Amino acid sequence: MRAASPAYRWYDGMVAEPITQDHFAEYLLGWEDRMKSIGGTGRYDVSDELLADRGGYILRWAWWKFAGTDVEGSALLKVGDQGVIYEKITYFKPIGS
Repeated sequence: MRAASPAYRWYDGMVAEPITQDHFAEYLLGWEDRMKSIGGTGRYDVSDELLADRGGYILRWAWWKFAGTDVEGSALLKVGDQGVIYEKITYFKPIGS
């Protein structure tokens, strides 16, 4: 969290509200249970990465997949002069799986 900006937010499609710095440790403690509830183990593989400099911000996008499952999704990280501003993760599960 040392690299996070004061306004840092973590957006997780499985969690109703954005996670702030103050609640990030608590969020991480529940990570394994959330991942197991959708068939994951917490381990993941990353593919199709993109790094871009846009308007003074660095954006990092990647497609991820939980190892050994059909659960996958996207992650977007935004970094500015004050540090990491946000990370947004979404989930995608193919139809019929």
